[in-house]
Amino acid sequence: SSGINAEWPLRPGFVEHIEKGYPCIAEHVPDESGKLPLLKTSSDPMKAVCGISRLWVFSQCRRKKIASRLMDCVRANFVFGCTISKVKIAFSDPTENGRLFAQTYCGTPHFLIYR
Repeated sequence: SSGINAEWPLRPGFVEHIEKGYPCIAEHVPDESGKLPLLKTSSDPMKAVCGISRLWVFSQCRRKKIASRLMDCVRANFVFGCTISKVKIAFSDPTENGRLFAQTYCGTPHFLIYR
């Protein structure tokens, strides 16, 4: 079949070299309609090394550390001979699920975003 299924739970993402990211600063408190605000960032850039443009895991395979293990592999192999710190990883325009993942993976609500 041509679709993504549980046998192929991870869609390849796109990883690229970057030089800066911007810390997320939004409160992420839902408005009166229940929608979360768009992500807002600081205007002050921080040094970043690796940009994650896309990362997708089949919905039935989520919460099994698949994306976290992939990110660990990226951090360990993106730059030969060193492991990239989580504070040097930035995400491009994350969805709400992506925001939750980035926040959990990086251990902070102020993870980096790049454009």
